[in-house]
Amino acid sequence: MQRSRARLTWEKSPFSESTPETGTATDLATGPESINDLARRVLFATDLDEKLRLARRPLGPDAGSPETRRGPAKYGQILPGRPDHLRFASDSTARPTLPTRPGLVNDENRGVLLHFFANHELLAAELMALALLKFPDAPVAFREGLANTLREEQLHTRWYVNRMRECGIEFGQYPLSRFFWEAVSRMETPLDYVSRLSLTFEQANLDYALHYGHLLREAGDGKSASILLRIYEDEIAHVGYGLSWFRRWKEEKESDWSALQKRLPFPLSPSRAKGNRTGFNEAGRRAAGFDEDYIQRLALFERSKGRTPNVFYFNPEAEHRAAVWPRPYHPDKRALAVIHDLELLAAFLARKDDVLLLRRLPSQAHLAKLRRCGLTLPELEAVDAAGNLDPTALLLHRKINSIKPWSVAPDLEERFGALQTGTTAQRAGTAPWSGKTRELFSKIAQVDTFGSWMGPSFPCRSSEDLIAAITTLRELGYRKGVLKRAFSTAGSGMLSLDLSDATAVTSRPFTSKVLAEGGILLEPAHDRVLDFSVQYHIADGSARLIGFVEQIISKSGGYRGSLCQIKFCKGLAPELARTLMEEVFPLYAVDGPVAADLVRWAGDHGYEGPLGIDAYLHRDPQGFLTLRPFCEINPRHTMGRVALELRRQIAPGCHLRLEIIKAADADSRDDAPLLDEKGRWCGGSLLLTERGPGAHFVARATIGKLLPRPDPALH
Repeated sequence: MQRSRARLTWEKSPFSESTPETGTATDLATGPESINDLARRVLFATDLDEKLRLARRPLGPDAGSPETRRGPAKYGQILPGRPDHLRFASDSTARPTLPTRPGLVNDENRGVLLHFFANHELLAAELMALALLKFPDAPVAFREGLANTLREEQLHTRWYVNRMRECGIEFGQYPLSRFFWEAVSRMETPLDYVSRLSLTFEQANLDYALHYGHLLREAGDGKSASILLRIYEDEIAHVGYGLSWFRRWKEEKESDWSALQKRLPFPLSPSRAKGNRTGFNEAGRRAAGFDEDYIQRLALFERSKGRTPNVFYFNPEAEHRAAVWPRPYHPDKRALAVIHDLELLAAFLARKDDVLLLRRLPSQAHLAKLRRCGLTLPELEAVDAAGNLDPTALLLHRKINSIKPWSVAPDLEERFGALQTGTTAQRAGTAPWSGKTRELFSKIAQVDTFGSWMGPSFPCRSSEDLIAAITTLRELGYRKGVLKRAFSTAGSGMLSLDLSDATAVTSRPFTSKVLAEGGILLEPAHDRVLDFSVQYHIADGSARLIGFVEQIISKSGGYRGSLCQIKFCKGLAPELARTLMEEVFPLYAVDGPVAADLVRWAGDHGYEGPLGIDAYLHRDPQGFLTLRPFCEINPRHTMGRVALELRRQIAPGCHLRLEIIKAADADSRDDAPLLDEKGRWCGGSLLLTERGPGAHFVARATIGKLLPRPDPALH
């Protein structure tokens, strides 16, 4: 979209402070302007030449009392004076995007880039003028420093406008955003001003100006590069000026980081103080005066800059909550250890501008390590030990897209219902719990529905049922079996048994707790050859296939890890590979019978979201290779899904193994991943979760060209 153009009359020397070339010094005011006069002219002038005219120095004294000098600025929201072609566009108006690196070899694209920056510099000058008018009783040194900074912003705007014209672009040719104005103009104190403009938008320019200055030089545009790099040096001083006053006005004992976080009103946050898709300029921030703690915290901080975030929450104990519902659930020590030690894994399901709720925030050192290894994390927000948000949490007042827990659970509506906005589908994470929802997790109910995919598997609700099931399995040639609780996860709640000794098994009473869960499940102990999971996402009445992951299962049946190969069948025996390619993979296709049954089942229970199928190939009693299509159905996120998401970080030609190991079994070699020239993992291993004091478990990612399959007997 193009807007009307205007020709300006400044000389073309990019670093000159002289007046417009058509005028002389006598065209300036006959006497020196005061700071207040300068601010009024810059804010309210509707002619760009007049708005950007440099005042004679030194500035004269302000006349009148602070209250009379405040003038129109005291009357709430106002807009800056602008010529018609530079007025703010509506939010719905289409705007060009920032040019890409290759595009900067083109003059027009360079002009588009400079057009963005010119608008920001003009807005900065106008906002500084507004601050001078709003706060006439601020310290004299602050006002004088702000007036000097405003002068530099006028110059920056002129340099950009002149240079973009040389590139064939006129200022106002594209729609101009009002976001900076809306975010800063509501300031109520000078501390608001330095927090929002100096330490947020101007600080972000420490990244933008340096980044694009180097890119323009690389593209062969030394003239534009010189302008940006000169402005970069000025921005260091501007940010330093704001920081010095910020430190005078904030609480003395409060850190810069904590004070700035508290001071920025939503939707502003420290994430706005960083460039988007640029490098993070630590050196520039040191030069501006920030301390190392602040710099490192800002480097790691993430919050959405526009996209409405999803909120992720790790609750792997959901099956246990479902088991005792409607009674309250009290996690034991092992369950708490899994929650506390592994909750950061949910971060790898999220995007950069999402939010992850954590009971224990990782150390800055651990987050910095993950960042150095190329991982991008969402915004991290603390909840209490029980998983509840602080009543004063900003998240309660933010617009969010949807809640994405690890699993739906009985407690989520009460815990996070206040966060809900959006459509019914977006509220699915905290939908009201019911007996129908509980059935999703019951292995007994799953067998009742999917018996043809899961058999032989026998729900038992009495000793008579169990004896009959044992007899049937023995007649089928099985000598060993497995008893499973109706509600369990990751291989817990299982008991191996010798089918020849039925008395020992049936002597165990069917307790009220077992009966309340719907009974117990008896299955044959198969001679497993290959365990795998199939990851789907159910939404809008259809299934999307995410992928296949090989599972690392212990001899006792517990989950230990997931293996993502370049190709799923790579390294497998020919018989296995052929069976998978010809019989297994087609069965799980999105247009196949398995997906159709899963979609129907999920719809009957009102469920949408992630869904994982645990399955395996085994030898039957006659030695034939046989598929068990469903071992368990997990209507939630799984470690297999996490592994598939992490697979995106791996260099071509490499494999990934994700394992849950005891913290005591990890060592220093597990924090030395190898990165290729594009920052992708190509070898070594990395502890994804923190091996801190008191940790029982850690998640380890191992990467390599060849990863031997672990021996289940060793786990």
